[in-house]
Amino acid sequence: MQTLPDLAVFHSFVHITPMLTLIQFPWSPFCITIRHILTRHRIPFRLQNIAYHDRAPIITATKGQGHTVPCLLDGKRGICDVTDFGQEVARYVDRRYRLNLFPKNLDGMQLILSRYIETDLESVGFKVNDTYMIPTRPLIERTMLVRHKERKFGSGCVREWTTHRRYLCAQFVELLKPIDDMLAASPFLLTDRPLFVDYNLYGVLGNYLFNGKTRLPNLKHLRRWYQAMNTKQ
Repeated sequence: MQTLPDLAVFHSFVHITPMLTLIQFPWSPFCITIRHILTRHRIPFRLQNIAYHDRAPIITATKGQGHTVPCLLDGKRGICDVTDFGQEVARYVDRRYRLNLFPKNLDGMQLILSRYIETDLESVGFKVNDTYMIPTRPLIERTMLVRHKERKFGSGCVREWTTHRRYLCAQFVELLKPIDDMLAASPFLLTDRPLFVDYNLYGVLGNYLFNGKTRLPNLKHLRRWYQAMNTKQ
């Protein structure tokens, strides 16, 4: 005769393996990267969206050790990226679930590609999305976003990006062409399966497309890759 699992054992299992919480800005390319890693690998998680100017949930989760998104809350432990190109959140998920997104023999290539994706490509893509996204945010958040951008890029930068949006979109496509060339020779960027850099690229593209007004560039191999990235493991 079959019996139901012992309730205490069930609760113990739940206690040992709490569901992850991803604290994020929905449009952040780096949040999209982590979100897609979790989704594609069918890892259960909750989302906690926060306003751009409200870092209290992250500071609390990390006990003052971090303030940036993405921030992953795993039980009582909060993890966020604290170094340039550190990718601490992605590496934590990789170790926790044994995804092998960072094979040792490709460390150098992933670092080089990540720098290109997170600097050259992202620095153009986010400007396009900002021109659409910032005006839609509530007043206080919109004001704080503009203040942050102008402190970093100069007064009137968002207006300037809006004026030059068509040029920025064309520049974004040009920066994607070397990646499209890479994908002509491989199903994914470096191997026959997605590694971290594939999710990194997916995040930057996701930010560029977040507003719903931009479109995936008409690059054959990139489009094939993007479709493959949207299938679950």
